[in-house]
Amino acid sequence: MLTDEEKFRFDLEGYLVIPGVLSVEECAALSAQCDEHWPRQEADGTFRRTANISKWGQPFLNLLDHPKVLPYLIELIGPRLRADHDYSIFMQPSAPGQLLHGGPFLFETDHWYHYTDGIMRNGLMVATWALGDANSGDGGFVCVPGSHKTNFIKNLPEDVRSHERQPEYVRQPALKAGDVVLFTEALMHGTAAWKGKNERRALLFKYSPPHSSWAKTPYDLADYPNATEQQKRLMAPPSVEDHERVVD
Repeated sequence: MLTDEEKFRFDLEGYLVIPGVLSVEECAALSAQCDEHWPRQEADGTFRRTANISKWGQPFLNLLDHPKVLPYLIELIGPRLRADHDYSIFMQPSAPGQLLHGGPFLFETDHWYHYTDGIMRNGLMVATWALGDANSGDGGFVCVPGSHKTNFIKNLPEDVRSHERQPEYVRQPALKAGDVVLFTEALMHGTAAWKGKNERRALLFKYSPPHSSWAKTPYDLADYPNATEQQKRLMAPPSVEDHERVVD
């Protein structure tokens, strides 16, 4: 369950940092396995991205319903949430960023945040796992806190969207290895150029309400023979009638 302060902060800012979900040793082990499953190639640039990291083995699949993170997702999406897709982003020093994007109901109708009678609900949400530190000024994940409730999405200046200028309302939260950033896709967010000393390694798992899907192709459970029953429920395709999906 979210604490009262966490509820206040998520409603106010549209994201939360859950500190220390993984140990430094666990991050190092996952990072080493990343190198086994996705070795760097000579032709690779400074920015790399690949999908379906949940297929890399049980340690990655177990992030899908990690017991320290899943309760947050249940409270913010609902008990019938579903896992939608997953991928990783690796950035070497000097890697370029990605434009600020997102925002409530601009083009992506699954990007929304709603509050009623003490209950928060979201459309597409993200859990980003930091496998290394991102100190203040390093770049990586950035957002515009509170923009998940803005009425002026199109007023964001283009030089801010492209990171040519970073005013005080754009924030790059400092992260330690093992921290998890939870945010709603209704939040304006993006990736700033990486200035850290080491390679940035982030694992991203995205979740949706039970009736909706962002990914073009749902998970194929045949690819996950060792998945737990809860993981199978999470990876099931969207449905408005499946009352057995409840995750606990």
